[in-house]
Amino acid sequence: MEATTEIYPIDDAYGLFLWIGTPVQIILVMLDIGSPISWSQCDPCNSCYPMQRSPFNTRASSTFRELGCYSDTCLIPMMRKLFGNCTGWTCRYNVKYGKDQSHSFGVMVTDTLNFENSNAEVENFIIGCGDSFEGPFRTQFSGVFGLGRGPLSVQSQLNAKAFSFCPVSQESERHSILEFYDTPPKIVDKHGSVGDNSSIMVPLSENSGYPFYYFLQFVGIGINGFMLDIQSRVWGYGVNYDGGVIVDIGTMLTYLPSEAYNVFKSEILRTDHNLTTKPGYEGLEFCYKDDSSNVFPTIELYFENGNIAGENFVSYKLNNNQLLFTAEEGTVCLSFAEGKSSALTVIGSHLLQGTLLMYDLVNENLVLTFNKC
Repeated sequence: MEATTEIYPIDDAYGLFLWIGTPVQIILVMLDIGSPISWSQCDPCNSCYPMQRSPFNTRASSTFRELGCYSDTCLIPMMRKLFGNCTGWTCRYNVKYGKDQSHSFGVMVTDTLNFENSNAEVENFIIGCGDSFEGPFRTQFSGVFGLGRGPLSVQSQLNAKAFSFCPVSQESERHSILEFYDTPPKIVDKHGSVGDNSSIMVPLSENSGYPFYYFLQFVGIGINGFMLDIQSRVWGYGVNYDGGVIVDIGTMLTYLPSEAYNVFKSEILRTDHNLTTKPGYEGLEFCYKDDSSNVFPTIELYFENGNIAGENFVSYKLNNNQLLFTAEEGTVCLSFAEGKSSALTVIGSHLLQGTLLMYDLVNENLVLTFNKC
């Protein structure tokens, strides 16, 4: 099924309005490309996080149905950790998020889903109905729109063969579009390097330790034209099942595991002598005076090339808007931080702003098209 909807930059993340139920109720949810399910806090809710909007009122929808323990959904082997050992009448879920280990708990249900900007309607859309929550969560959102791997993600339920979105700047007053495709769009420009209106194609892979994530085949990081000396196992190669590289647009910064970050830090310190440094800001070490005369290092991300014709790897060169994070007025910081509690490399949305991301689920590629929002 093909469908489109608008997405908006909100609170360092991206949100969309979900039209669900009969009659339709509109709820604001956060886009998450690592979540195996979509969910919304529902009324009644025993211990939900505080929200700025009303939760989904299940009693007002004539098409709302709870799923039982022995429903086909609750018996999906891949989802066993999410659903646990079902002992009651309803199929309950427990999904956790991020390094702060926030948890949403609730019941799996079905209802009718509509998309704002298309005629697409999904009957019996499977979604979580949250009745309790532990840990912090952004109060603007009522839940999550799950685009991770797995049979209950949005794209799987739509039987979509690809999906795309473009993270605009958090300061932007414009929205962008989330689009689902029946067939993957053809890529016209297959050059190996990123430039205006050009694309690179990066192979995706799986990791049994994180079954719902899309892992990128990553080669390394370059600073001023030289690739940093970081072992490939840090990027998830070999038997390092805890490592790997993912995209998380619910996170602004890019987090490198400690072993990679230490090498990155040493090289930045060696090359930033011409910059006026300022004190670090909430985990950001490399902060500078916001001065147009500053010449910042050139930083590139190198990936394996998913296009058969071309070089072995491709380059994604960061512009200053992607490289620099405005911490406060007069201060900019490099948008890289140390991921102290994880072996994963997490590419955050700030590095990807202005870039169209198209996940080709047939050929298992991520296509990045620069300057395409």
